[in-house]
Amino acid sequence: MSNELLLKKIEIKSRDMDRLSEYRRGLLSNPRLTYLFVELTEQCNLNCLHCGSSCNQSKKQYIDTKLLLDAIRKLANDCNPKGVMVCLTGGEPLLHPDFFLIVKEIVDLGFSWGMTTNGTLIDRDMAVKLKTYNLKSVTISIDGLKESHEWLRRVDNCFEASMEAVSFLNEAGILVQITTVVHKKNISELDDMYKLMCGLNIASWRVINLEPIGRANESKDLLLSKEEIIYLLDFIKNKRYDNSCPMDVRFGCSHYLSYEYEHEVRDNYFICGSGIYVGSILCNGDIYSCLDIERRKELVQGNIKTDRFYDVWINRFKEFRADRAKLSEKCSKCSERSFCNGDAAHTWDYDNNEPLLCVKCLLTEGNN
Repeated sequence: MSNELLLKKIEIKSRDMDRLSEYRRGLLSNPRLTYLFVELTEQCNLNCLHCGSSCNQSKKQYIDTKLLLDAIRKLANDCNPKGVMVCLTGGEPLLHPDFFLIVKEIVDLGFSWGMTTNGTLIDRDMAVKLKTYNLKSVTISIDGLKESHEWLRRVDNCFEASMEAVSFLNEAGILVQITTVVHKKNISELDDMYKLMCGLNIASWRVINLEPIGRANESKDLLLSKEEIIYLLDFIKNKRYDNSCPMDVRFGCSHYLSYEYEHEVRDNYFICGSGIYVGSILCNGDIYSCLDIERRKELVQGNIKTDRFYDVWINRFKEFRADRAKLSEKCSKCSERSFCNGDAAHTWDYDNNEPLLCVKCLLTEGNN
């Protein structure tokens, strides 16, 4: 790209992001609940090396069904349920013994719903049943080809089970998104993964980098370098313009990516929705923001045992509706801080008040 064209693109993006900054400031004082994530359980039939919530088979906690349904009913009275998507997750959400009882109530109240799953429990009958409950979309994680996927998820033969689930969901007419977490051991498989994804008839392939959160903190040697991040973003950028495959390829919602990559690798400019668009209920009933955020007592906003979710949504979440960038010496000196507000809440270091991962710094300065 010529310098003249690059400067023109930067000018356009700067104007757009200035407008986005104004929009974000409005949201901070007038948040709009759009996604409610519900952590049905911490139990999972896999034991993924990178799990942000450190879920596994030994964790047996499930959200109390009666308590959750009461909270969902109150929410339906407090806001327009048609404006909120309920996203069921875990752990593995299908392990909750009252999964379909919960889903029926969500649908009957008028909410749309989606699900994040590893896919291993979805056979053809399950896919058909999910369709009868008006499931709008499913996100399934496929983290590399068979060997890489199973190495990360630490369960043999789970790759085939997840791939079969994609096929069954397609047959049932349910929209499928696949998410792939990229790290040092599978980044070389991206081209082969792309060919695989193009043959699956999925709606979108969401490709993200491994984050320094949860169990991934025990394997920091897997985190991508500056060169690998650039390779990943360039890969996504190029594939987005490949008309031979109708699948949407995009980077995840996390991280401000600098002038060069913003609006190039996903449809929208970066904005962290934690506490602005996104709220959640943990399996112990705690009211929280994004489920990927480190579980810290001071970030718990309430509990559905004692608090009405929508009251909490309107009146609390102050930590997520403030300018985080002002808290960090490094962020406060950044000329682009108004575009990211301290970057993603789930990779914020709440002890030291600075980002655990600043992709913009990595890209422009070579260090985080």
